[in-house]
Amino acid sequence: MQTHFVPIAGGTGSGKTTLARAVAAQIHSPIISIDDYYRPLDHMTFEEREKVNFDCPDAIDHDLLILHLQTLLEGRPIELPQYDFTRHTRAPRQEHLEPAPVILIEGIFALCWSELNQLCPIRVYVETPKLLRFQRRMERDVSERGRSIEEVTHRFHSHVNPMHELYVEPTKHESTLIVSGVEPIEETSGHVLRHIQTVWKPEERLARV
Repeated sequence: MQTHFVPIAGGTGSGKTTLARAVAAQIHSPIISIDDYYRPLDHMTFEEREKVNFDCPDAIDHDLLILHLQTLLEGRPIELPQYDFTRHTRAPRQEHLEPAPVILIEGIFALCWSELNQLCPIRVYVETPKLLRFQRRMERDVSERGRSIEEVTHRFHSHVNPMHELYVEPTKHESTLIVSGVEPIEETSGHVLRHIQTVWKPEERLARV
């Protein structure tokens, strides 16, 4: 069995996670979240972790990510790290992942590294207006990650958006498909599924393409 990796990149709140889940549900593919590869910060206090710039690619252990992708390509399983956003560090648990025909790779830095791009003939970027991304980030971080409105607002304007403009948005030029984070998810996922079919030919047609 050959494994095909499909990275889905885009800014925070762009809708890339929603898109990845919609596509995965159609073709029963696992998802690797690049967020889970944030470096462990157990050596820092919680207050020190809060000051870390998590919106820079250096915050990701991309060497481990590439090693895991190579392992999957060799037909061997991996143990995915899991990240605890409430503590700003890696969780002690891991998740077992077996190779699959298509594996989605989702995250703001999904197109940042040439080593990863070279493994992926199909590369997706989700483009979404800044204000909508901010609103979605606010809703997620307050409801799911225990952040305050003030903290989310400060971090977005001081770290998230400047780093997006510096590191994330330029990577859309590495994509082979740019989709809108505003369009209905049925339309966007359909675009991606048809794009996947150009490299992956399952015995049965992808559902609802």
